[in-house]
Amino acid sequence: MLKDSAIGDIVASVKAVAAGQNYISQMLATYLVNRSRRLATFVQHTPTISDLTPTERRVLREIADHKTSREIAAELFISIRTVERHRLNICNKLDLHGSNALIRFALENKQQLI
Repeated sequence: MLKDSAIGDIVASVKAVAAGQNYISQMLATYLVNRSRRLATFVQHTPTISDLTPTERRVLREIADHKTSREIAAELFISIRTVERHRLNICNKLDLHGSNALIRFALENKQQLI
């Protein structure tokens, strides 16, 4: 029951509970169903390499080749800060956490980056 419910809903809920039954308002039921659908959609989407931009994939390929941010920056003609930003974006998009997670992911998926 939501606090903004109409008087009729409140009366119906009190009667149902007094009779030992459960009661859920239509508004609350709709909200819960929609929330459940959104969660299911979110859980079904597992981030993949295809979610990365071409530049992020290139940076990931260079990481898989054991290159440092400085080496990647020189090869791509971008600043080290830009490489670090790409690394952070890749970790965020792929939900990678931990100091070695990006390197491990790059090495495990090297064949997909070619």
